[in-house]
Amino acid sequence: PLGPAIERGRGHRASTTLFLSRSIRHHPASRARGIGISIPIPFDFAARRSSLTRGASAHTMKILSSSLAILALSSATKPNLEHSRSLDTSMQKQQDPTPFKENNAYTKYKHYPPYCSTPEEMETRSVPPLSDATIASKLIHVTAVIRHGARTPWDGAPSYKCWDGYWQSEETGVWNCDLKTYMSPPSASKEKTKTDSSGIEIEEEPDFLFEKTYDALAYSGNRKGTTANLLNGTCLKGQLLLRGYDQELRNGLHLRQAYFFDGDDTLDIAAEDERMRLWDITKPSVAGGISSGFVIGDPNKLMYQEPNLRYRSDDEQRTAMSGQVLLRGLFEKEFLAVGDDETAIIRHHTADYVQDVLSVNDRICPRAHDLWLEAYESDEYKNWAESNSEVKVVKKFVKDELGLDEMPGATLDCLMTTICTDRTLPPALDNYDGSLGPTPYNAFVEDGDVNDMFERIKNVAVKNFTWAYRHNDAAYSKLGMGPLWKEIMTYIRPIVDSTVTSPDGPLPKLHLISGHDTTLMPLLSSLGPGVWDGTEWSHYASMIQIEVHEIKDNTAFPSGYAFRLIYNGEALTSKMVGCPKQSDMCDSQVLLRRVMPFAKFEERNCASSKTSASSETIMDEMKTAAEDMVNEPGGIFLMVLIAVVSMALGGIITFFFIRHPSRNNRPAYHKHTSSILGDLSMRVMEAEPDGAIISAVPAIYGSTNEHGDEKKLDDREEDAII
Repeated sequence: PLGPAIERGRGHRASTTLFLSRSIRHHPASRARGIGISIPIPFDFAARRSSLTRGASAHTMKILSSSLAILALSSATKPNLEHSRSLDTSMQKQQDPTPFKENNAYTKYKHYPPYCSTPEEMETRSVPPLSDATIASKLIHVTAVIRHGARTPWDGAPSYKCWDGYWQSEETGVWNCDLKTYMSPPSASKEKTKTDSSGIEIEEEPDFLFEKTYDALAYSGNRKGTTANLLNGTCLKGQLLLRGYDQELRNGLHLRQAYFFDGDDTLDIAAEDERMRLWDITKPSVAGGISSGFVIGDPNKLMYQEPNLRYRSDDEQRTAMSGQVLLRGLFEKEFLAVGDDETAIIRHHTADYVQDVLSVNDRICPRAHDLWLEAYESDEYKNWAESNSEVKVVKKFVKDELGLDEMPGATLDCLMTTICTDRTLPPALDNYDGSLGPTPYNAFVEDGDVNDMFERIKNVAVKNFTWAYRHNDAAYSKLGMGPLWKEIMTYIRPIVDSTVTSPDGPLPKLHLISGHDTTLMPLLSSLGPGVWDGTEWSHYASMIQIEVHEIKDNTAFPSGYAFRLIYNGEALTSKMVGCPKQSDMCDSQVLLRRVMPFAKFEERNCASSKTSASSETIMDEMKTAAEDMVNEPGGIFLMVLIAVVSMALGGIITFFFIRHPSRNNRPAYHKHTSSILGDLSMRVMEAEPDGAIISAVPAIYGSTNEHGDEKKLDDREEDAII
């Protein structure tokens, strides 16, 4: 009755590939400052000296105060084309009030959900210090998996359903974006590249940049409808917002304060605890840890170059840019140290979105869909969805107050993209106060105890969506995230497992993966119910860190290596089965035993059992129907009659098809002689001795034999050529 809230095919859309990690210090708009395009961020960062800014270095505060932008530009410097069109004055007064202006402040509501990741919330997510000062250890590797920052809705109408009037409102129905994407073509000549003093080939500054703006449909004059963008403005669906930019910048600063030491005498974790210094530029660079058997990083390369850093995301604008902004927060001082005629280049690893594995992808693993269906067809789920008192209250509210017959899959996203961007909620939902928080699956909130229907709806929507992640010991999560776990462990296992052969080349010090909420939640779920129970959604800019520490002279870690699991500033290591409850570090073998059984890609069992079962069911039904017909009076005669009529009808249709004039007028493709070409190019036009062209046959049509007859490719070959 409630229905699984997972939107099938969500995100299967055209994606934006960015030209990554190019400084735009020399963009004309930035020359007045000399160091970058400036974005005004309406927060007094210097005044917020809690966990984020407490004891921060002067450089860190400089980054926060100046808010330098590498890939963003405030639209305040130029008119918004989407709202510059002339409209009928009388209609404009009624239907086109003052357009909603995107900003970076949180001022409309008294309380915001943690999901929004406000500046105050982001300050609570700094990396915690090690809990045990007696362990002799050295941090040698970090894998960080982030969710992108705040974004626009992930789809448009009609599939994205929220409440009556959502798409008719100027606030929620029109999305215009200030965050810009800059692109530059790589140099086509070697003159644009040179080798620096360390022997690294670098590229000089680009001659020009392209600013990518989603306003090409503005000429239509249609603010909403089939000739407008899906979000009826200049925003791409699912596009990173300025708020998201700020969130990921803070994530980068958190990592810098925890893992980077440049000699500043501050209260940063890396300054206080030498064990946490993943980078220490005050000492000569040495690859690896205390006695690591494998080389980690390359001291001869810049710290943001491979193999010191590996940056990975899927091919979405919001994930790619989120990773870039985080790296800007982490390495900005080093980026600015690059010569004026050079460009800091970071390699970005990605893949075709429909083939990628940063979320559960049942397109490449059909059995994952079987497990998804199994979860929502289970008696446990049906009992919860049909009988749980809280679910009944929420469903009734959605129908009576929001005008919807059922709770749509976009419910949670509708709530959060509205409140987190200071847009107006319906009066019935404008009651969030944060007093309820996540609730257990069997919870029921008495109406007299809380009037916060916003949070009650949110809690039911979260449990509904995440049901499959935790069902049956997280079978869906383990199978679906197996490929990503294999990718993660490719750079961890050689460090901690002596049985693994040496990989090709040094391992990265930092492995950054920029993904989605649907990346982090199944990853956490696969580590056990104690780590994540499915009652709270991954917030904007959430971050998981897996730290690998080399241990020296400590019998508590037999393998000689320990790991620490951190999620949004909280150490979760002790919540994993097999890890000590009193420590935030655990022997690396516990991690291996947990994830290696399902850290698989091609070797996964992805064959769907539903396909064969469906075929067998159909055949059984046909057999049963035929037997019933034979057993009925006159059944045999009826079967014979059906067969005769079918043959006659088929013969007539075939006759007219063969005789159809279009069949006789088909052009014939031939050549007198031809060599078979194995590429996709057009075959060379062949000429008779007098110079007349005989034919030009695209390779797609196949080859010809020695008699000039066309040899058609079979379907598989043709698909391959296409």
